[in-house]
Formats: sequence, structure tokens, C-alpha cells
Amino acid sequence: MKLKLTSKSLLTLFTSLFSVSCLFITLNNTFGLEPYFEKRTEKEDPTYKFRLPGIVSSYVNRLYVDPERIKTVEMLKEALSWEERVIPEVLTDFTENSNIQTVTVDDVSKTYDVSKIRRSKDMIEILQDALTFINTNRQTNENLTASDIEYTAINGMLTQLDPHSIILPPKEFTEFRIGTTGKFGGLGMVVGLRDGVLTVISPIDGTPAARAGIKAGDKVMEIDGESTANLNLTESVGKLRGDPGTTVTLLVMTEKASQSKLVTLKREVIAIPTVESASLDNGLGYLKIRNFQDDTTQCLTEHLKRLKTSNNNKIKGLILDLRGNSGGLLDQAIEVADKFLDKGTIVVTVGPSGHPKESQEARKTDTDEDVYPIVVLVDAGSASGAEIVAGALKENNRAVIVGDRSFGKGSVQQLIELMDGSALKLTIAKYLTPLLTDIQSVGITPDIKLIPATVSKDNVNLFRGIVALREEDLKQHLDEHPKGETSYATLKYFLETKEKKDISEEEPEDAEDPYKLPDFNTDFHVLFAKKLLSNATTWLRDDMLKESLPVVEETALLEERKIGQALQKLDIDWSTGTSTGTTKTTISFSTNPANGKVTAGEKIILTLNVSNIGEIPLYQLCGISSSKNGILDKLEFVLGKIDNGATKSYSTTIEIPKNSLDREDEVVIKFEELNHNNPHDVKLNIITEALPRPLFAYSYQILDNAKNSSKNNGDGVIQPGEDVDLLVLVKNVGEGPVEKNVVTLKSSNTKEVFIKNGRIEIGALNPGEMKEARLSFFVKETMPSDKLNMDITISEPVFGTFLSNKLSFPVTSNKPKITPISGILKTGRNRTPLYGGMSFDSPVLSIMKEGTLLLSDAKSPDWYRITLPDNRYGWASAKDIVELNSTENKPSTLEPFIQRIPPTVTLSKSLSNILFGNDQLPLAAVIEDDTYVKHAYVLVNNDKVYFKSNKGATIKEQTRLEINTNLPLKEGPNIITIVARDEQDMIAVKSFIATRGITVAKGL
Repeated sequence: MKLKLTSKSLLTLFTSLFSVSCLFITLNNTFGLEPYFEKRTEKEDPTYKFRLPGIVSSYVNRLYVDPERIKTVEMLKEALSWEERVIPEVLTDFTENSNIQTVTVDDVSKTYDVSKIRRSKDMIEILQDALTFINTNRQTNENLTASDIEYTAINGMLTQLDPHSIILPPKEFTEFRIGTTGKFGGLGMVVGLRDGVLTVISPIDGTPAARAGIKAGDKVMEIDGESTANLNLTESVGKLRGDPGTTVTLLVMTEKASQSKLVTLKREVIAIPTVESASLDNGLGYLKIRNFQDDTTQCLTEHLKRLKTSNNNKIKGLILDLRGNSGGLLDQAIEVADKFLDKGTIVVTVGPSGHPKESQEARKTDTDEDVYPIVVLVDAGSASGAEIVAGALKENNRAVIVGDRSFGKGSVQQLIELMDGSALKLTIAKYLTPLLTDIQSVGITPDIKLIPATVSKDNVNLFRGIVALREEDLKQHLDEHPKGETSYATLKYFLETKEKKDISEEEPEDAEDPYKLPDFNTDFHVLFAKKLLSNATTWLRDDMLKESLPVVEETALLEERKIGQALQKLDIDWSTGTSTGTTKTTISFSTNPANGKVTAGEKIILTLNVSNIGEIPLYQLCGISSSKNGILDKLEFVLGKIDNGATKSYSTTIEIPKNSLDREDEVVIKFEELNHNNPHDVKLNIITEALPRPLFAYSYQILDNAKNSSKNNGDGVIQPGEDVDLLVLVKNVGEGPVEKNVVTLKSSNTKEVFIKNGRIEIGALNPGEMKEARLSFFVKETMPSDKLNMDITISEPVFGTFLSNKLSFPVTSNKPKITPISGILKTGRNRTPLYGGMSFDSPVLSIMKEGTLLLSDAKSPDWYRITLPDNRYGWASAKDIVELNSTENKPSTLEPFIQRIPPTVTLSKSLSNILFGNDQLPLAAVIEDDTYVKHAYVLVNNDKVYFKSNKGATIKEQTRLEINTNLPLKEGPNIITIVARDEQDMIAVKSFIATRGITVAKGL
């Protein structure tokens, strides 16, 4: 049977490639807070029938690899828990020690007795009823459809099985299939977002983009006349892709040119590079397989021919680089392994409950490679198909494996297309290596393990290696197996690090070219593999390993010397030695700032002092920290040799991120010494004080008075054909400053609206300060006379503070007659609104007192146009205005009205000094808003535990909502997050950390 494997999402995307996370499958992403769903054309349907959970459940019962993991009550609980994560007004409560599950939607609740669940069908009936209840009573949300609710529930169910069983909605399934074929209609260039602009990372040789002269760094401003400012990366890639032979016109701005240029390209079938190769010294070859797709084996054969041609038709040794290869098609992985094997088992597939077994055997063919030494490079990013190839070559005695332990994904997923165009990926089997080794959650152990050591002034890493995410770190991963295998040899090497760049100089992650080969002159893995191959006289793995020992020892001595020299520059003696006698040490610890207190955004220096008062020297002494705060965990205090009677100190500097929350952490330092003369542990507490957070509020106004547009009439209301500026006044109403502030604008009317400038940086913003951003767009003549909906986002990157809000502008074809005048006006009543346009639907710019003086330059029968600074205008209703005969009076200075202000969250001060040794945290908070608090909820470690609606509140009560509850705490640090929302969908978030059993919850 034909199987497919996982592949991680690429950090960058082809113009025509949407990177997809392909799990290891056979043919037939933790939810955050209120995740964004793309706007769908599907209409709201309160009578929607939730049929898919039952269909999915039937496949699970028939095909799932481990029937014992199918726990219906837990699956129901998690399905409903996922609903409360995407729908604010939903709260589920599974009462402990009872069989009652309560589902609440706003102020309406329904209970379910889960003791009646005897089989999957019973669970599905409850789930379908609960989803119908949620869908019927939830608030209307155009970005969240009934099918989204269904997919969310199914994925919640499936997460209780394992991390790789998921459902792919139709759009994601389509992208998934594109990713596994390796071919598509497109232009052939890698693109990413730099500073919010669609930017070419690299064109691919021989493709339309490369032939047209498109270079890395070019900015794509428009695609077929549509501004890319209005598109996210996925949408841009989708528009660049298309059927081969069709054309696409790009407006491209080059880095050196001052003006943009139009480039029309014809799409072609683009093959994603799956294999790259290079000839090395002494007849050696290098092959990089990035993933396994339809043409991998064919490409591999072509590259092997090229390597032979460049080396007199013979390869003396091959480096097969599988680092970062996280999957693809299993049949291709099998064929790649078979290319280098003429006999033996490649992979064994084990079905549900451990049987039956299906073995894939190597076959001897005329296309098999000649035997020569092979070194396979792997790391934590090598998964599924890469692990099958590495395991097959290793256990068939064909290649030496070098690097780090692989990812450890040994499960098989079947892909099942469903009736609505979605697809179920379900774990149906596990695969074993040829010697029946189960690598699930374990991975392939390298024959020679390489551990990098780095040495810099503020950070020495001799023991940690590279910290990486593996299968064993995923929630609900399939059971792991004993990690009995050890590497034949372990080699620590010196990895020279460059001086850390300033954050502002760093390129974003998605700007890296995923198809760039490593530097063969500096990549230690490649250099070491070349040494092994040059020293090899046989292609047999066992013999190669025996021959590798002198190479490993020689290299180890060289690398240890490099490490020692680097440490010596820091005045650390890393020499070795043995001695007999008693040992005794005294240890002290200090921090700067003193008392272990540090403010977020600042540095804290931790200094360890060790005095050797024993009879013998200590050698290679090092302390390693342990903490539940990742910033303080696994720090190395490298002291080296300490003679008897001597004292050594080591300091490490830790920069506390600016977005750190108030917290107190216990740090334990354990010591290791070359001869096991280990001093006692040291304990200390580090207190982090959070910085005050910013909070955004804003006002906006339509400006249609541009003189360079014949269509603009300056009435502050949008008419089709107008060039419009959107003036946004951003105010920081929080307690902390903002370093960098970005305002972005997007429109859902992509065909009728062309955004010319949809992203503005307005720089720093202190508390109480206000700055303006001027965005611009063009409304096409085809725009219907109704409403124009746009999304505005104000964000800053340090704290992750953001404001996302929907704006609705009236659009009319009527162009009112405006008569020029010149005179001073006076407001005739208190609280007179000044509008941004000649419409009561326009935003209010100011609330004026009675008697406010205004300067007017035009009027209509019902409105006066009021002149404002910076060539702006406002509009006042003629009913509220009195004309004055005198023109000598000066107009009043108007106070701007902040239209959109988020609610505020205030926590009870009485909790500031409570030690949370219990499993409950008493929480009291007050939510206040200038208009109406819609609701608030509380999350503990991203699990919603509390919801309160303000529905039904009196007018007096609408601006305030109180929270009084007890929150459940797990052992260790707990992130408490309070989310409040007002009637304009403005959100305020307040977070702090409460650490149960250890420390004080700060920031209350």
C-alpha cells in the first residue's frame, strides 16, 4: 500500500507553494485565545446538522491503531473544551466526582449525564446535541461558521488520541495535496513577509521568476492589480499560483530602483527542489534530501549520475544529509533506502493492537547503487520518512549515522476523504525498523553523536547541546519505549558563535532561503563526515565504526583543545587530572541587582563563588541550574579547575524579556566534577517584576478631499471612484510605553477596494500620548452603494499588545450639493457632536460644549463643514448650529473624542501578598468600560475556567462587571489571563503568574 509521511511547515513559502504540515499517512496545528477564522461565504445556519463527528467516530472505532486509547468521555470533554477556546461566550464544566457535564452559552446552560455513555454512539449523540445548542445560542460571527465549530470539535476529540490524528477542512486539504505532489502551477520563487511587505526571498533557477530577472529582496506590491497590502502570506501565495499557461501581472519594486515596474509572467509547472547535490574533495559526494515527494527517487537518481560524471564515473563515498527532513511520501522513502540496498528489510508496519505485520523488503535491481561508504546526517528535525531511511541503512549494516537523535515519529496515518471535501488523517499503524525497533517517541540513535559546545563571554554551553522539540514533547503522544540504545561514540565539538546582532538588524525567520545548501567549509557535520569517509576502507557500517575510532579520538582532542582555548580566554582552566584525598567546599551566591530582584527588560547577573577548602584540586567543576522558568533553566556555571585553598567565581548574565510577567522562581544549581567530587546543591529565588503594559484606543476619520482626484468631493462620506485617506489617531491609554507601533488596514471587499498604503509604523507611544497614522485606499466604481467593511489592527511586538477591530463605512452614490461660505458658527447646545462626514453614520470627532466657536467654509441644507487643522474637515448638523454675524472671533480648540476605548481590568490589591500553597486561587477583579462591558472570562494555562456575561444588566450596571471566583491551580507556575470585551468588540487582557506551593502571585 502507498503511504505518506509528515513534513513540517516550511518557514518560507514558494510563490506557488503553500507549505503544509504533512503527517505520515497512507492514501485511500494548540489553540490560542480566540483564533482567527477566515471569512467564509457560508451563511449562518442555526439548524446545521453536525453529522461529521459520527462519521469520524466510526472510522476511529474501525481503524485506530490503539483501541485502548479511545476513551469516549475524555474525547467528549476535549471536544467541548475546544469550543470554549474559539467561542468567547461558551464555557464547559465537567464537575469532578460526578457525571454531569454543563455547557453554558452566555447566560443559557444545558447539562448532560455522561454516565449514560456506554459506547461511541452515545458520546456522539451528546456531542451533536451540545454543538447544536452552542450553534443556536452563540452570537453571530461572520468569521466563524457552523462547519468551523464542527471541525473544532472533531479536532478536540482527536487530540485525545494522539497529536497526529486531525481533520483537514477542505481548503487545508487542497493545500495538503499540493504539498505532497511537489509540483504545481506557479512562478518559481520563495516569498515571505518583511516589515509587512510581500518580499522575494529567492527565485528558483530556470523558472519564470528567475528568467524575468526577479531578484531576492524585490517587493511585490500588486498581484493582477490587487494590492498585496490587503493580503496575508497564504492569500498572496494562492493568487500567485494558478494553472500552467495562465498569466499573472506583478507590480515589483526593486531594492535599488526608485520606481516600481510591471512584470507579466506565464505560470509553469514548478517542481519543488527535493534533492540537491555537490561534489566534494577526493571523489566524495554530498546529497541533501529535503523531503520525500513524488519525484524524489527520480531526482536522486539524476543527482547520483551527476556526482559520478564529475568524479570519473565513480563515487568513493557519500554524505546523505537528512537533517531537517521531516517527511513526505513513504513509498519514496522506501525507494530511496532500496536504492542503496540489494537485500534486507526496509520497514515493518504494525497494525492495531500490534498486528498484523507488513514488511517492505529491499530488492536487487540493475539501478541499485554500487557499494561505497555512506554517512547519513540526522538531527531532531529528521522525522518519519527520514527516520525510515536512516534506520534501514543503519540496521542493514549499510551506513553510519552521525548527528543527533531524530524526532521519533513512528506512527502511520491514513488519509480519508470525507463527504464535505475535508479529510481525516487518522493514526492506523506504527512502523518498526528492520530489527523491529520501535522508534515511537524515541527516534533513531546516531552511531556517532555530535554535541556542540559554545563559549562566549556571557554564555557557555558545554553540556546542553541543542534543545529541540521532539515527538516525546507533544501532548498525548503514543506511548514511548525504553531508550536502551546508546551511541557507539560521542563527540563534543566547538561551535564558534557570532556576536549577537541587534534585534532590529535580524531578518525575520520566514526570510531564510530553505533551499540554500550548508557551507561545506564551516559545517562541522559535513567536515566530520568527510573525515570518516576519507578514512573508510569498507562500506560496511560495523567495520566503518571500528575504523572511525581513531578519527573520533583525533577530532575529540582537537575540539577539546579549541574548547579549552576558548575557556582560557575567560580565565577558566579546563584541564583534567586525578588525585586522592578529602574534598570540601564552601559556596556562596550573589545577584546583581541584589536580592534576586530584576525588572523585565533588564539584565540580571548571577555569580557563583566556590572555595576549595579540601586537600585535593577540583577538575572541570560545573554547576547546572534547574528551574520551571525556561530562562533560568539549564544555565551552566563553568568553574573548571580549582586548586585546594583557591576560590573561583563564575558569572552569567541573563536578559529578562520585556514581556515577562510578575513571578518568583526557585532555582536549584547542581554540581558536576570530573572525578565526581560534587559539592552540595545551591538554591535561590529570582523575582521578576513586570513592566507596565500599554493599551490602545483609537479614533478614525475618512478624508476624501485629495485635490489630485476628480472624483473626491470632500464630504467625508465614501462614494465609488474616490481616493480615500483613513486618518487613525492612536492613543496609549495603558500604563506602559510602546517602542514600536504598527497600524494595518485590510478590506474584505478585495475586488472593489484597492489598498494603496495599508501599513504604517508610528514609532514610540508613551502613556497618554496620541499619534496619527494616515492609510489610503481607492474605492472602485464597481463598489455598490451600501457599506464598506474594513479591519484595522494596532499592534506592538514587545508585549504582544494588539487591538483588532472592524470598521464599517457608509458608501453612497449621492453627491450632495455644497455651497462655499466663510464665517464663524456657534454650537447651540451642550454635547454637540462633530462628525467626520456628512452623515450621522460617520464617526464622531469631538463632543462640543454649548457656545463652542467653529470656522466653517461650506454648507448644505442640513450640514455645516467645519475647518480643522492639517487640511481636515468635520461636519456639524445644522440643527445644532447658530450662525454669528461677527467674523472676528477665533474658533475654539476642539478636544478630540476617542471613539474606541477598550475596557480596563483592575485586580484586587488585597491579594498581593498571599502565598498560594493551596490548589485554589481566590480572584477578585473589576471590569470597567466607557460604554458597555459585554462579558469577561478567565483562563488558567489557556483553559477557560470562568465566564460571566453582562447580558441583562441595567443601563447603570452596563459599564461595570465584577469577577469573584476561585481558580484551580496546578503545581508550579500558572498563567492566569483575564479577558474582557465591550460592545464594540474591543478586548482588554491582563495576565499574571501564580505559582502554587512555591511563591507569591505578583501583580495583583
